[in-house]
Amino acid sequence: MILSILFLIIAFAGFGSLMYFSGLYTTWYWYFIPILGIPITYVLLFGLTLVILFPFSKMVNIDDNDNKRSKLAAFIVRQVNHLTIVLSLTRVKYLGFKNIDQKQEYMIIYNHISNFDPMVIMNKVKRLICITKYGNKKIPVVGGMIHKAGYITINRENDMEGIKAINRAIEVLDNHEASICVSPEGTRSKTLELLPFHPGTFNIAKRSGVPIVCVAVTNTNMIHKNFPKKITKVKCEVIHILRNDEYSDMSTSEIAHKLHTIYEEYLGG
Repeated sequence: MILSILFLIIAFAGFGSLMYFSGLYTTWYWYFIPILGIPITYVLLFGLTLVILFPFSKMVNIDDNDNKRSKLAAFIVRQVNHLTIVLSLTRVKYLGFKNIDQKQEYMIIYNHISNFDPMVIMNKVKRLICITKYGNKKIPVVGGMIHKAGYITINRENDMEGIKAINRAIEVLDNHEASICVSPEGTRSKTLELLPFHPGTFNIAKRSGVPIVCVAVTNTNMIHKNFPKKITKVKCEVIHILRNDEYSDMSTSEIAHKLHTIYEEYLGG
């Protein structure tokens, strides 16, 4: 990602210049300076980025319903998301994504076992708007940025708000703004067991006619447990794509049952 590469260039250039112009490169033990300094500089630059973004995010009215996707905000969110994955010592193996054309729009669904799940998917799919809980827009820096990036919030306890979220998601797809990412479980599974799928979620696909991409994520629940002691290896795989001509005659309940079965078979294997 661009910011990550830029940070590394700055760190390498800075310590390379220090070693060269000070003459320290002639003695082997001084090489410990850049070995330790480069990753520290990388982390500090990430922190500086968050500090710079903080006042801008505070100026965003997260209750403003006119949250059309800002390409600039989407770019920033994507860069910060990538840096977060790198700094959390997460290494992701992506499978099956070559089967989707990222120039087209999709409804992407996933099994929800960690707050990192949509972040991992976002790191691979460039044009993406997530449906998330309202509380996430209150997170410092992140909240204001994801709002400007067009993220759609949903109130699980308010049916009318849920309908508004679905209608906005359909509008995003119909206007070719981005793909939509949502967990049909509606909430994170704390036991790792796949929760029932909410049929209403699939109204987004039924009314927009886009393919439904089923993404399975595994081991994201270990990221916060492993950090900062060890690397967490995560797998993110496209396990099925349900085309419009395959589900157009199905009810949302039938779609939910079919895809839930596919996930059960995959995760149980």
